[in-house]
Formats: sequence, structure tokens, C-alpha cells
Amino acid sequence: METLLVFGGSGLLGGKVAALARESFQVVATYTRTKPGHPGINFVELPKENVEEGVALVRKTKPSAVIDAEAMDDVDRCEEERDLAWQVNAGSTGSLARDFVFDGTKGGYREQDVPRPLNHFGQTKLAGEHAVLAATADHLVARPGLLYGWDDTDLNFATWVLSSARDGTPIDVATDWIASPTFADSLAAGALQLLKVPDGGVYHLAGADGMSRYDFAVRLVKAFGLDPEMVRPVRSAELHLKAPRPANTSLSSAKAKRHRIAVLPVDEGIAAMKEQRSLDSFVPPAGFKSEVSG
Repeated sequence: METLLVFGGSGLLGGKVAALARESFQVVATYTRTKPGHPGINFVELPKENVEEGVALVRKTKPSAVIDAEAMDDVDRCEEERDLAWQVNAGSTGSLARDFVFDGTKGGYREQDVPRPLNHFGQTKLAGEHAVLAATADHLVARPGLLYGWDDTDLNFATWVLSSARDGTPIDVATDWIASPTFADSLAAGALQLLKVPDGGVYHLAGADGMSRYDFAVRLVKAFGLDPEMVRPVRSAELHLKAPRPANTSLSSAKAKRHRIAVLPVDEGIAAMKEQRSLDSFVPPAGFKSEVSG
């Protein structure tokens, strides 16, 4: 059986990729803090910034494919710890040879649109993309939208919204940030399908629905039978965040659809979350990412 190496196997996307890939691959996955409990996966503790160890792991495992799902994605922290952000999102990614890469002025971005990132996070992610694509024409870059799904290791936008509403904690959510909510499980399946695509390059893999974070939050809360009044509409300027955010990062995934690869629409993704587990069973992990807010 061929080997698949997944960097970031303890994260939301990487964990779902690794679990799903067990059916077709011998999976080796890295983690940084807490070793995941997924059976049938060979987990290796390895922070992504340890470039030499990462390269050594590639040489040791000799994988048929590598999926890099690890990133420093706290946007405000990237603005403050610029060297580390560059090392993780750009330098290490390039050495291992993988949305904020657009300025958010129009939305509905296609792969051929010219990226113009507004913040340091976006700049590092774009540099990582360039490094991957420069290494060989066979490499693939998958750009998702606003990622959501069950994750017991870190909060994402959906679990932050749902756990806050469940606990009766009002939250302020921006009405003027538009994104393409992307169900992580569906994205993981799409990423594995992309491995079979003969052409390398950039592919958008995002939910088809472009909507504000506020509208998405309200849909989540209503679907789980919670009080939508817990979600308070605000303009993004009222959140006083450190790093600037693009106004509209919605993506067109038409290119992937031509290969019959698509991410679930928002309502279907939320319905899948409800089927997977009860909100009552979710315990918010320790820590908080500023990227979640708004």
C-alpha cells in the first residue's frame, strides 16, 4: 500500500484528511502538541518549523504524496510574530515542496485572478504557494474558504459560534466580511480526489455559498436550535483587530467542479455536522485564536 504523509495531522483539516485516507493509504501524519487518537495512523511529533526534521521524514517515509495541511493561521499573531509566520507558512512549505491571498475587493475569485494579500498572514501563505508551484509542475495548491467542522484540538469559527450560543454568551460577528464557508470533511475528501487529477497548479476548493460571517453564524445557531439573538451583528471596524482583513474572500471553485470535485454547500455541511455528533458532547479546547472572532 502506498504511503501518504500529512503535515498537520492534529489540525482540523489534516486530521480529517488522515482519517479519511486510511482506506487507501498507509498514513503517516505529524502533530505538534497533543497526539490525536485516530487508530491506524502513524503519528510523528514534529513542529513544522523544524525544516530539517520535516525533510528527513519525507526521505524516510518515501510517500507517494504529501499533503501539507499545517499553517500558522492566527492572523493577528502572524502580524506580531512575522519571522515565525514566514518560517511556518512559507519557508517550511517551500522546503517540503502547499485565504487571505486576495485583497477582498470583489469576491468570487478564480484561480487566474492575481493575488494581492492585505496582511502578513496572506503574504506568507502566498509565498508558500509560490514555493510549491516553483518546485515542480506536478504540485497542487488547494485554496479553501472559511474552514469549519468538529475539532477537539482547537476552536474554529463554527465551534466558537455554537459553543458560545449554547453557553449563553453573546458574540459580535462581522456583517461586512464575506467568505465561502468550507466544511472540513468535504474539503478533505476533495483534497484526496485532487491527488488523482493529472494537472498540477492551483485549485479552489470552497463551499459554493458566498456569505457574511454574520449570516453564516446565524444559520449555524438556528440549525442547532439555539437563540440567534446570541449573535450580534457588527461592522468589522468595531472589532478593533490588529491585522487588516479582506472584505470579500469568496471563491469560485468551477475549475475543480470540471473534475467532478466539489465541497458541500453550507446548509448540507451544517446538516452533516449535526449528524456527526451532538453539540452537548463538544467541550471547547483550551486557548483561543483571535482569527475566530468576527
